[in-house]
Amino acid sequence: MMVQHLVVIGGGEHARVVIETARSRPDLWSVDGFADPDPCEDTQKRLGVRWLGNDAAVLGRPGLMFVLGIGAVGVGDTRRAIVERYATAGARFAALVHSAAWVSPTARVDHGAVVFAGAVVQSGAEIGAHAVVGTRAVIEHDVRLGAFAQAGPGVVTGGGAKIGEGSYLGLGACVRDHVTIGDRAMIAMGAVVTADVAAGATVLGVPARARGDG
Repeated sequence: MMVQHLVVIGGGEHARVVIETARSRPDLWSVDGFADPDPCEDTQKRLGVRWLGNDAAVLGRPGLMFVLGIGAVGVGDTRRAIVERYATAGARFAALVHSAAWVSPTARVDHGAVVFAGAVVQSGAEIGAHAVVGTRAVIEHDVRLGAFAQAGPGVVTGGGAKIGEGSYLGLGACVRDHVTIGDRAMIAMGAVVTADVAAGATVLGVPARARGDG
């Protein structure tokens, strides 16, 4: 496969991990630099990567692929809004899988999604567009992780679970098999989800309960 030129949208902490994920596969990706309103000097110095300017400076350049390098803690609309702005301008998005991750050949990773080092994505799992599978997260067989959903480092999802679009699973959270988590739900760090979670709900604890319950 031909090596493709890649630009990371964003230059902060999350972007650094995305850049190193792409660089783990030099046979697939050549990171041209990152786009950000801020020069992000720490990122330039640490990774030796170029700041290419703001969004306007990179949109319209031919032959580029893009990936979102902006993370978020919790549920929000910023990441989706950025992707929609780029997509309207005709941007094409890459799916990145770290060389130290394992993704089943029967799983699907949609455009814009990123799978970080040490993660495992098992048979029949579906990783939605622009979703994030964090470091050492486990996405078991037949799980559906919706578009723009984020599974933080160390998250474990049991087989057949369904995670809605834009949902956020905090560090080390566990989701029982065949549980459904609605769109834009917030699962707190370390929570153990044993029952379905409604769209837009926030749950925490062991077992996980809605904020304010019990």
